[in-house]
Amino acid sequence: MTRCQLREPRWRLAVLALIVATAAGCGAGDAPQAAQAPQSGDVTVTPGPDGVQAVTLVTQDNFRYIPARFIVTPGPVRLTLENPSGTVHNLRYDEGGPEEEIPVVRSAESETIEFTVSTPGKYEFICTFHEQFGQRGTMVVVRS
Repeated sequence: MTRCQLREPRWRLAVLALIVATAAGCGAGDAPQAAQAPQSGDVTVTPGPDGVQAVTLVTQDNFRYIPARFIVTPGPVRLTLENPSGTVHNLRYDEGGPEEEIPVVRSAESETIEFTVSTPGKYEFICTFHEQFGQRGTMVVVRS
């Protein structure tokens, strides 16, 4: 066995260790990653004593709204977005949904909007900052 043949396995091990260390470091940054966890189930909202259907959505560091889907009947809705996560979030309905939106909610803050829904259907909403990571939800309006 020549001296060169003895060094070759060490060289390969060194390159392999460098590749593994580099790959492990790629996931350690602060860049957002798409969430793998499923969204929470449906929540049916009932009117309070004032006749308003109040729902609170909570944002998550995994780029989800909890609940991700809620059900209301035609009438006034008060929607609060709470943000305990370390990232800013917002809420905007897709075309055809309510025009009201929450432009930004900073970490440890909340914002509330009120609007009236009249037409049954599904109305999608998004966090425009994190749509690419799947931060979406649905408001379902059903006949009373």
